Amino acid sequence: MGELVVGRPALQVRTAISIPLDMVSVMSLLYRAVPGSGLDRWLIGARRALPRQLQEDLDVLHGFSGRLLYYMEEPIMRFDPLREDRLPASIDDLLWFLGELPAHDYREMAIGALDRVHQDLGTGLAAPSLDEENAWYRYVEPGLTTAAAADVVQLIRDPEQLKWRTMRLIRGVWDAVYRDEYEQRRGELEEAERIARIEASRGFGLAFAELTGNRLPSTLAAGLNQVASVTFCPSAHIGAFVSYISYPPDLVVFFSAQNVVAAGAGLGVPEVELESFRPDPENGVAIPALSGDDLLEMLRALGDANRLRIIDLLSSGQLYAQEIVGRLGIAQSAVSRHLSQLERAGLIQVEPRRGMKYYAIDRERVEAMAETLRARVR
Repeated sequence: MGELVVGRPALQVRTAISIPLDMVSVMSLLYRAVPGSGLDRWLIGARRALPRQLQEDLDVLHGFSGRLLYYMEEPIMRFDPLREDRLPASIDDLLWFLGELPAHDYREMAIGALDRVHQDLGTGLAAPSLDEENAWYRYVEPGLTTAAAADVVQLIRDPEQLKWRTMRLIRGVWDAVYRDEYEQRRGELEEAERIARIEASRGFGLAFAELTGNRLPSTLAAGLNQVASVTFCPSAHIGAFVSYISYPPDLVVFFSAQNVVAAGAGLGVPEVELESFRPDPENGVAIPALSGDDLLEMLRALGDANRLRIIDLLSSGQLYAQEIVGRLGIAQSAVSRHLSQLERAGLIQVEPRRGMKYYAIDRERVEAMAETLRARVR
């Protein structure tokens, strides 16, 4: 007789369509949707279409809990969206629930997200008491991406504001860009979920490979011993990327609805949609090629990580100098040098206004650079 060990129940694998869960995916994709990210054009355009206030909420609330963006999972998973009676929940159902939560719950969720960051990093740090302001700065620092430490500490000390901004972001993204898109894509999502049910019946490993088209990431595989239930959810815009919520005992894996429906219909789905950038997409006018010197100057200007970060920041719209300094987290003098080089290369434009300098991408010049490179390749 072999060794006796404590058994673990087999993973429950299922599929679902859930608006609250879909919002986690969409908001995280919008947060990452900058030119060059590889994400689809709808996401990049939708991020640009968000009002400035919502873009700031997006960057702050997703920008303090590490690269896995833990915080915005917390209020959605607190709603328990996989509960049978909540699978059909609407945005209004979700927001009513979130509105009923006391403000201090939002502080707990933010601290919980930061705790998860520290567990991943193995720092051994625990959240300090609220009166230790300097200790809070040290505690939030490892999780910062696009949020400023001062903004995060302020939100933790003022949970009413954290609650309000969290709910405003969810409602705002839904109303401003995603409600109509979701309705247009609903049929595709439903068909993808129907196809996914067949794959899910074959077990987690096979279903993951077939639905996402990817191998299981090592970070995800390492946490499977804490998971009891896996739910595959279709996403309209995730493309070939892997995205998931690991919230033991639940694991939610998002997959591309478009790819699965196309594969189910026996159609090939190209990995990259190709389009010609030779004419200007707005007015059909040909984009002029750059001279060799101009092209080299622009490429030199892009050959720095901080200058690329500035381009990413400006891709969402105009910013004044101090905003860029705050988001980059480097010295103002260094930011000024980077901005000057980008301006000299013609990649950005500057507009003095009310005693401040506002910067924006010169999109026509960037398109000209891209077309000049394409022409050389052709």
